[in-house]
Amino acid sequence: MRDNKIDFLRFVGLSMIVLAHVGAPNIFFQIRNFDVPLMVIVSGMSFGLAFKGEPFVQYLWKRIKRLIFPVWIFLTIFFVSVYLFKPSKDYLNWEIIFTSYFFISGIGYVWIIRVFVLVALVAPFIYSQSNKTKNDVLFLTQLLFIYVIYEICRYILLPYTYDGLGRYLSLIFFYLVPYSILFAFGLTLPKLKMKCNIQLLLYFSLCFISLALYLWITTGSFVSTQNYKYPPSIYYFSYAIAISIFLWLVGDSLLVTIEKYKRLNRIIIFVAHNSIWIYLWHIPLVKIIHLNFFFNYLLVFSIALMILLSSYSHAFDLKTYAKKSLKTSNEWAKVLVQERGRVEPMDTLDLELIHKIDKKSKILGLNYNQIVAGMVAFT
Repeated sequence: MRDNKIDFLRFVGLSMIVLAHVGAPNIFFQIRNFDVPLMVIVSGMSFGLAFKGEPFVQYLWKRIKRLIFPVWIFLTIFFVSVYLFKPSKDYLNWEIIFTSYFFISGIGYVWIIRVFVLVALVAPFIYSQSNKTKNDVLFLTQLLFIYVIYEICRYILLPYTYDGLGRYLSLIFFYLVPYSILFAFGLTLPKLKMKCNIQLLLYFSLCFISLALYLWITTGSFVSTQNYKYPPSIYYFSYAIAISIFLWLVGDSLLVTIEKYKRLNRIIIFVAHNSIWIYLWHIPLVKIIHLNFFFNYLLVFSIALMILLSSYSHAFDLKTYAKKSLKTSNEWAKVLVQERGRVEPMDTLDLELIHKIDKKSKILGLNYNQIVAGMVAFT
């Protein structure tokens, strides 16, 4: 089940992530610094709507197909393209390739995939615990308790996370724990009453402002939440959660306006439904396009969207052909031809021909008669 407000929030989150990668001025860079937490919170919201309680192995396979395989396919295309068109030691070395495929660092921008994979591993268990805890306030209290333990561990262990085994362990546990808490918060947020949401908004806003003032006093200038993002801390999260709750509260009002503009609304829904591919295609674009901030953002987002729309249009054309050509291909199959000294229907010859190409009787949703009839028609 889809929810338009969730789609809108996912669109906002993705738009802000792209904004971060195109050389945004400092003030815009800070304003948008709620993007990744918002995407994780939104994933919790959508999980609560979509999860059917299927067996863990079945669920995990779906997540792998949706999260990991598309990224590996994209990375393979990326590295092959670099090798063929612009060989570079910056990308074509085993460390970059290895850390890209394992979402560590690599070509950059793939760490967020690691976050979503880690959260996906524990999502069904968080969902189960959320359902068992009937009192939402109690569930939030449990999340707060876990987060306090995480912050203490982060404070103590941070000096040991910059190299060696400590670094690799931190890439798992110091991202799995806090972002899983955000995911759990996303599961709960839609169920909370307006009053509770407003109270949480005020709490996290006050937390952020207090920490920002403290850092300002101790350093002499405003400290960006970006400085406390890897691994995430309460300063980074308090700002991001406050903005996320605010967007959730005003989302319905914004949707009323957006839905008046049908084309814009369709674009938002399309981007939200295909966020992973928009994200992947923006990676090479930000490495290629180097203009000013405004044109970088406009071109990167627009071209990534056009690439995706182009691939969808080809798929749509194929589906249209499959539907419209079925009757024609059935008539084509009845045509009799003389072959090998005897008269045979095209149906038999079509099947033999396609089996020489592929052992299947259907390719891309088209039966063998549709494929051969199409080949003849377009020749």
